[in-house]
Formats: sequence, structure tokens, C-alpha cells
Amino acid sequence: MKAISLPRLRAEAKRQLMNYRRNNSRIYRGSAIRAEGGAMLAWIHAIDSARAYLRLQHPAKERYMTRLFGLETPLPRSQPMRARMIRLGGELSVSESTLYKWREDILEIVLYAAMEAGVVGLFGIRAEAEQEAAQVSTHYDVALD
Repeated sequence: MKAISLPRLRAEAKRQLMNYRRNNSRIYRGSAIRAEGGAMLAWIHAIDSARAYLRLQHPAKERYMTRLFGLETPLPRSQPMRARMIRLGGELSVSESTLYKWREDILEIVLYAAMEAGVVGLFGIRAEAEQEAAQVSTHYDVALD
């Protein structure tokens, strides 16, 4: 069984959040989507659905997500993540520990949305089932010949 660890999934979700703006601009270039096999588009939809969920449930977290990961505006390259979090904490009137908890919640919600969209799977169960179905299909096709 091909299992993916939770830290690797979280790192992938964070990488996709950080690349959201760039990938969103690539949507309009058909060759980039074909090269990625649709995974880029699926991640964008997963992040958009996570944002919509947060916008309804907790608008402050959605604002924080947008600002922390630079979903709408570019991030300042010279400013480290921790400094940006401290500044956002002052703007949102919450403590730094709350921001770290919110970041973890956001990563989990994005991962759940990605799993629901079929982009990632925790234990590779879906990929294993698809592989078995493909093997059965090819075996059945060979038997018919």
C-alpha cells in the first residue's frame, strides 16, 4: 500500500497555498493545465472551496488565510513568515498562538477539501482501487481477444 504521511500532506497543502496566485494565473494557459494533468485546477478548486467554507463559518480566518498565504496580493519577499504573522495578529487583534492554531485549522480544511476533490488521498486507497479496476479491465479485454 502506498501511504502518504500527514506531514508530507500538510507540506503539500502549504506549498499549494503559497503557489495559488501563480497557479490561478496559469489556468488561462491551456498547455500548463494539460502538463499538470488537471491537478493544478483541482488544487485551485479545493482552495477556493476552503475559502468559501471559511468565509461562511469564520470570516476572520478567511481574511487571515488570504493575507498569510498571499492568495490575492503578492507576499513581501524580504519579510519572514513569523514577522508577517505578528503583524497580522496586531491587525486582527488576536494573539500569536491563536494565529498558529488558525494556520493549522486552515491547512486541515484545505487538505479535507483536496481529499474531497480527489487530489490527494491519505492511504492511497482510491489509487489502489483504481489500479485494481484497470488491471481487471485489461485482463477482461485480453480474455475477449
